[in-house]
Order: sequence, then structure tokens, then C-alpha cells
Amino acid sequence: MKKDSKLIICYAILLILIVSLIFTNYINPIDQYVYQFIQTQTLAFRLHNYLSIISFLFSPLHSGILICILLIGLYFYNRRNLLQYFIFSFSSLFIGTALKYIIQRPRPSDLIDGYSFPSMHTLTLFVAIFLILALYNHVTVKWITAILILSMMCSRIYLSAHFFSDTVASLIIVHLVYLSVTKFMHQSSRL
Repeated sequence: MKKDSKLIICYAILLILIVSLIFTNYINPIDQYVYQFIQTQTLAFRLHNYLSIISFLFSPLHSGILICILLIGLYFYNRRNLLQYFIFSFSSLFIGTALKYIIQRPRPSDLIDGYSFPSMHTLTLFVAIFLILALYNHVTVKWITAILILSMMCSRIYLSAHFFSDTVASLIIVHLVYLSVTKFMHQSSRL
């Protein structure tokens, strides 16, 4: 558990660093470089349709429905950990939404409404992936979900809906919440 505590602290520091870099605009060159790289690769490999479909299929609404279905699956399959995963899911979505309205980072494109940081597409899909892995933790599923989350990150950047730092922060937020909830539940079960 000490390893988890150190990882929680590292993630929290990294998240604070990313937010600080966003407010000072020091992260803009990194975001711009990744955007250019993804644009070039998407055109070279003709991935426009694939990335657009990924972004649509796993929108926050669709991923939210998937999360509800997976939580129902956990009720029947792994009821012992249901409360932990429910708190994790709710907390991740709540913190992501709260940060979006607290930070209010403009999107890369003026054509898209709302705020950019963090990417809710990436965040909700990553929460769903944690639930999928709670139900079926197999190496093949891990590879498929890793490709899926990377595809989502690339799609949001390619479509000018988010910056690279928004998508990375979403991953950090979800993993930070997961580790924190797991640590809390483990400590409370020992009492």
C-alpha cells in the first residue's frame, strides 16, 4: 500500500503541474507538436473515418451508458467490489466535470462548444475500461482496451476538440481516483 500512496502523490503532483503549465501556456508547444504529428499520421494512414467513429461511439453519453451496464454486470459477477467501483466511477465523473468548469480551458477549435480540460470522452471511456477489466482481466482485453483509449485520445486531438494535455490529464485523473478509492476502501475494510 505504500507504493500506492507514493503513486497517488506523484499523480497529484503531475496533475497540478499540468494545470500550472496550462495556465502559464508553457504546455502549448507540446500540445501543438502532438497535434501536428497526429494530423500528419492520420492523413498518411487515412484514419479520419476511424477516429471520427471512435469519437462518436464512445461519446460521454454512450460511455456513461456503458458504465451503468458494466456496474450492473459487476452486481451479478463481482458484488463484493461493486461499492468500490461505483464510488470510483461516480467520483471520476464528478471530479472531471468539476475540473472542466473550474479551469474553463478554451477548446482548440472555436467551432466546438464547451471547455477543453479535461477530455470527458477520454475520461468516461477510461472509467469504462477499468470496469471492463474488473469483469474480465485478460491480456487480450488489456491490449484491445489500450488501443481503444489511445485511439480515443488521438481522435479528440485530431478533431480539434482537445489538446494532448487534456487527454493525458483525463487518464491521470481516473487512475488517481481509482488508486485513492481503492486505498480508502482497503483501509476502511481493516477497521
